[in-house]
Amino acid sequence: MTESVPLAARWDLLVIGGGPAGLFAAHEASRAGQRVLLVEAGDDMRGSLCPRVTAVLRGQRVRDVEKFRLQCAHCTCLTGVGGAAFHFDTNLGYITGLTRSKIESDGSGGTRSYSGLERALGDFDTAQRGIGEVYETFYRLGLTRVEQPAPHDQSPPGQPGGGLDGFSLSDTAPSQPITVDEALVVVEALIAEIRTEHGVVLTGHRVSAVRKEADGGFAVSVHGPRGGEFQARSVIVAAGKLGLGWVRGLLGDLGVRHSSPRKVDLGVRLETSAQDAAPLTAACHNPKLTFLNDAAQPVRTFCVCERGRIMEYEFHGTVVLDGQHCLTTPTARTNFGILTTVDVPEGLDGTDFALDFARRVNKAGDGGSVVETVGEFLGLPPVPGGPTVTSSLLGAARGDLAGALGPERVADVAGMIERLNAFSPGLVGPHALLAAPVVERVYPALDLSADLESSVPGLYFVGDSSSKIIGVTYGAVTGVRAARSALTR
Repeated sequence: MTESVPLAARWDLLVIGGGPAGLFAAHEASRAGQRVLLVEAGDDMRGSLCPRVTAVLRGQRVRDVEKFRLQCAHCTCLTGVGGAAFHFDTNLGYITGLTRSKIESDGSGGTRSYSGLERALGDFDTAQRGIGEVYETFYRLGLTRVEQPAPHDQSPPGQPGGGLDGFSLSDTAPSQPITVDEALVVVEALIAEIRTEHGVVLTGHRVSAVRKEADGGFAVSVHGPRGGEFQARSVIVAAGKLGLGWVRGLLGDLGVRHSSPRKVDLGVRLETSAQDAAPLTAACHNPKLTFLNDAAQPVRTFCVCERGRIMEYEFHGTVVLDGQHCLTTPTARTNFGILTTVDVPEGLDGTDFALDFARRVNKAGDGGSVVETVGEFLGLPPVPGGPTVTSSLLGAARGDLAGALGPERVADVAGMIERLNAFSPGLVGPHALLAAPVVERVYPALDLSADLESSVPGLYFVGDSSSKIIGVTYGAVTGVRAARSALTR
């Protein structure tokens, strides 16, 4: 099928969202002979790239300040085929094998390690095979296969000598980066195979409603030039992080079993010179270092962007931050997140609790993000004539970040800085910058099977929408898993 032919009224599978999870779901089902309609609110990937990035891809020179994506009101990079992840140079994750890169308190004074994908799918070996399958698809469709590095050095908690001093877990599993131009090749190949088989990719259209039908299928209302009401035997929701508000409404409309998230990730991004951060990034692209704070909550490094930038975007009435890899146009800075997995107080909705944290920080930043030096944040005396680091954020306000975060989060950030400087003295100096807010894992906690199927038979939630995982390869694995389950319906 192609987009030029009339759209059928009935489909085997309707996928909502064209990010990695939605693309891989539609690709898997289409190649298995299913009639698939993928609906994406944004444009195709080339059409939704920042014009400045498109200029770079054409080999044109642009000033560095013009390469700051997502800090322009005209950018639509967070929507569109490929999702936010593929609109930037990014990191795909584990390349030699999945690791249990997270820890939590076991409730009796010890810790246990786990993988988010393992928990989502119910089995570590299944999760690891899924990662391998996704990588093979990437390679087949145009990603350059990198030489397999030597086995990584992971120090699980609880083992003699495990971990760096002060950290309960240190994971330096190797991963593979992917540039925007490589992502374009892979995404367009995915789309071509979806269309060549039995699928249609409909861009510039939004799903307004999903209703359960008496025959067990679904009626899906789609707004746009070729919209209408379509019937589907199964529906996969892959709406991404920005779909939070719409998904919350869908859960109520269809009576999907869910609860408030009891744990959310809150924190900051730290930005310093790439030279100062070199000891951290020498071992791998994205080292994962974790310790437990006094409340037994994990505090970890997150999304290390060597020679990258910090970006900000609007999210559900707030402004939040993330990291941007700049593999094609590297900077002299490195940034990474410092996140705490916070236990949500009893009686509060976890999603609203996280959003309130972001709004509190925004208030200190005159409605946006806040930047403060590490020295100011920790109350250190100024160092005359010391080195300076300028923020990659264009519009962030200087403000009382420590006051906005509150004493618990201040202690967590200070604890991470102390441990990093113990690992390599001077890694985080008083001239480094802290920026906030960062919030992750704020989706309602969905009651899903190991196949990502909800309490409404035939309705699946994958990627960020699943509430179980985030990330490109993790999202792709969940899309494949859900599509395979839908095939049996």
